[in-house]
Amino acid sequence: MIVYYVLKSSMCIALLWGFYTLFLEQENMHHFKRFYLIFSLVFSYTIPLLTFTYTTNVVDLQENLQQPVTYVIQAKEIPSQESSINYLSTILWIIYGIGALIFAIRFIKNILNLIEKVRVNENLKEPSHTNVLLENPVIPYTFLKYIFVSKKEFQAQAIPKEVFLHEKTHVQQKHTLDILFVEVLQVVFWCNPMWFWIKKSIRLNHEFLADQTVLKQQFSIHQYINLLVNYPNSTNHTVLTSAINYSLTKKRIVMMSKQFSKTRVAARLLLLLPILFICMLLFNNKIVAQQKNINYTKTVSSTDPDKKIKIRIKEEKITVNGTATNLQGFATTVDELTKQWKDNELTEFQFDVQIMNSEDNFVQQLNQVYRNTRLYKVNPDGHDLIPPPPSLPYPSAPKAKKEKKSILPLLSPKVKKEEQSDIPMLSTPPKPPSNLSQSEIDEIENEIEQAIIEAEQARVETEIDEATIEKTAMEAIAEAQMEAAEIRAMARIEVQKARKIAIEAAQKAREEGMRRAEKSREMARVYAGKARKHAEKVREKAMKKARKARDEVRKEAEKARKEARKVIEEARKEAEKSRNSK
Repeated sequence: MIVYYVLKSSMCIALLWGFYTLFLEQENMHHFKRFYLIFSLVFSYTIPLLTFTYTTNVVDLQENLQQPVTYVIQAKEIPSQESSINYLSTILWIIYGIGALIFAIRFIKNILNLIEKVRVNENLKEPSHTNVLLENPVIPYTFLKYIFVSKKEFQAQAIPKEVFLHEKTHVQQKHTLDILFVEVLQVVFWCNPMWFWIKKSIRLNHEFLADQTVLKQQFSIHQYINLLVNYPNSTNHTVLTSAINYSLTKKRIVMMSKQFSKTRVAARLLLLLPILFICMLLFNNKIVAQQKNINYTKTVSSTDPDKKIKIRIKEEKITVNGTATNLQGFATTVDELTKQWKDNELTEFQFDVQIMNSEDNFVQQLNQVYRNTRLYKVNPDGHDLIPPPPSLPYPSAPKAKKEKKSILPLLSPKVKKEEQSDIPMLSTPPKPPSNLSQSEIDEIENEIEQAIIEAEQARVETEIDEATIEKTAMEAIAEAQMEAAEIRAMARIEVQKARKIAIEAAQKAREEGMRRAEKSREMARVYAGKARKHAEKVREKAMKKARKARDEVRKEAEKARKEARKVIEEARKEAEKSRNSK
């Protein structure tokens, strides 16, 4: 049961996460994506526990018959065997417990580490958050309402405003709660290999939300992209915090330039509905039909004793209404008994069948012979003379039939040695009353003799062949052991198949991750090249403007020097004229 639950939940998560990666991750609707990722986890681990029910109408045909068909088997009870210890299940539980303990210790250690940083370092409270000033240089990251920053950079006001606003968005939108929820689930379901990609998708969507808030504050998108590309990277933060991640920068830059299309988003959300419906059908616990009974009673008014057939079967001897026959003559005997009635009257026949110490194959052969009779062919229900016993989920021993105690005081029942009969014995038969006539006395004596004969016949019929019962019990035990061995072998095969499927899925996921990582690096190189070319163009334009300005300044200076020389020359001439005049 637990194995099926883990497999169903894992496949459901893989399907929902695959749909998110293919159709939703690149869409600019980050708040819905945050809800979808958390909902997919809750849905995947809940749907295998649900049982869906629906109602169907079942006609309950009840026939008011005086004597129903009986099917009697006499056998001893088979003692149940003690179940063997399942060592494989014990080993798997031990491995699961060790893994859960490791992840729990890791989770608690990370929380204690963050609490220690808050307690030891200086805290500066602000209305929306609390700044924790760390001595070592780190990039800012958040946990709950705390933003961890470098003390030196904070005091020098060297942290860009865009970065502070980015981290404040993580605090205001409570992204840490999503991370804590996922980490707690991973402690319980650590064996699911999908957790690495799920956590990465949740963190990436948190970055999308923070970037969206920064750009809404009228910051330059080009300046913000340059900040993300050139901002230093650091690993001095835990998995429980939200920090600027350089490996996700390329996807964030692509998302900033995405245009929101209502038509495309609506189409993809409509595609999500059949995906959820398929998950509900494939991965639920089970679908149960609740039967709504419609009672229909059929009353048989005929009480004709000739329409009651008594069949007694002991081993391979058959008696029909007191007439002995064999398997080959059974159909002929039944047709002889029913030939005086029409076809529509044969449906009112009642059977009283008792079987003692007969093999199953003989009963099946008797049913085959009965299907050739006229009585079976006109029967609208078409049931066999001896219906098969109800199927059980596991082999069980048939209950032994209790011995019937004789109620005739005139019958001396046979008892085994060392046993005492509980029936009172009469030394002489009771005398009839003297006021009866001779014919009445003879009639009573005939009835007593007939009752004695019938009782003796019933006692003989109810005797149990102990050797046959023991043989049947041993065969049932051997058959149960064989079925148990087959079930264990099938379980081993299913476990091996599941392990193989899980290994193949993990291998495909690793290959897909490597392919996506290579593609991401290539796109990052392309964007970096474009950014460098753009920077070179800007620098060349600036250099041209600087050269032009410098040339213009030089020309203006040259003009100024020429004008200054002219003024000086004129001044000299005026001075010379003044000296000559004197």
